[in-house]
Amino acid sequence: MRSLWFRIWLSFWAIVVATFLVAALIDYGLAVRRARNLDLLSPAAMAESGASALARGGEEGARYWLLGEHNLYPELTIFILGPDGRELTGRRPSEVSAQWAHSARGRTFPAQVSVNPRNRPYRFVFIRDRSLSFDFWDVLLAPWILALVVLSVSGVGAALLARSFAAPVKRLEQVVENVADGSLDSRSGHALTARRDEIGVLARGIDRMTERIGDMVAAKDAILRDVSHELRAPLTRLRAAAELARHRGTNAFERIDKEVDRLDALVGQILRLSRLRAAPEFNFSTVDFSALAAEAVEDLKLEARQARMQVIAEIEGGLIVTGDENLLRSALENILRNAVRFNRQGERIDVLASAERDGVRFEVRDHGSGVDERELHRIFEPFHGEGSGAGLGLAIVSSIVELHGGAVDARNRNDGGFAVAIDLPPAHFGQEENRRSDGVEARR
Repeated sequence: MRSLWFRIWLSFWAIVVATFLVAALIDYGLAVRRARNLDLLSPAAMAESGASALARGGEEGARYWLLGEHNLYPELTIFILGPDGRELTGRRPSEVSAQWAHSARGRTFPAQVSVNPRNRPYRFVFIRDRSLSFDFWDVLLAPWILALVVLSVSGVGAALLARSFAAPVKRLEQVVENVADGSLDSRSGHALTARRDEIGVLARGIDRMTERIGDMVAAKDAILRDVSHELRAPLTRLRAAAELARHRGTNAFERIDKEVDRLDALVGQILRLSRLRAAPEFNFSTVDFSALAAEAVEDLKLEARQARMQVIAEIEGGLIVTGDENLLRSALENILRNAVRFNRQGERIDVLASAERDGVRFEVRDHGSGVDERELHRIFEPFHGEGSGAGLGLAIVSSIVELHGGAVDARNRNDGGFAVAIDLPPAHFGQEENRRSDGVEARR
């Protein structure tokens, strides 16, 4: 049964049929039990009860008594013959005799009991004319027709219900197949995404997934274009320097070495970012973040002094995190070097490291020109992060921080300049939970 429609239809219909059969069995069991209890009845006691009704309410009271007894014991037919031989419910004496002759003979019934309420002779005749009785059948009079109607209605209802489930699933299946075939603009449609049930949630999730895949493919194409552009520029300069060296001697070889170093650094960053996003390799341990941040700041001060900048650091002691020390050092160095690159000459750089309620925060503030607000949301995308450079430093930072279960943020400062901050979980953040980041794409 590969068809979802058929499986839903058959399952629902089977439940209806099973419910119908169980109800019939329960009714049958109650009827059997009631029939067995008839053998325990006393015709004399029942006649005395009928005589009391006659004594209290006359023949009209006796008719009400007969109605109540019939509701209690539908398998039992009771006749009351008066002094004049007339049956109280209007049936002929010959009919009473005929039923007596053809009644089933049992341990208790048929039976006759004579009573004398108000000194008038009455005869009660008790005949068990059926072994079992179904009230349900008595009302509808046609049990097999009823069964056919129930099965037909339930079958049609099950088919409609199955269609209501299978049709949207079929549509979602088609969307997924279109995406698998490369049609990334395929969507579930408003009819499905507007639903508030689980199918609507699934449809919206598939549309978000498809949109995200489309963005990733577009970003990948953009990265390939940017890589080509970034590699073409130094290669062009290398070609020009080689021509110059060919005509003027060896004075241009320093420029060639410089361009080769730039190419080597660029390719190295590209490979590193690719490894971080594809299959990161790291070794988690307890890291003294205070010492790590202080070490990174000390390494930065030499570069800052050459650019006539001052680095002011406020680093709390005792900051402990769980992570890969080498990766965290790389992230801090990238943020700090980015600040030196874009800070105005002579301005200071502020470095803050402190304990927060949810972990550890590291923030670097410069006094540069900041970033265009329209481009701020792309600051951590490859080849968009640092303006004139290759634009991979902050993308690497974002990947490293996310691998550690943290968050990274960048903003323009109100008083001028730019700030980049990372938030890392504290040391009690489980190492095994951190490892869930294997293969996770860096947040953009």
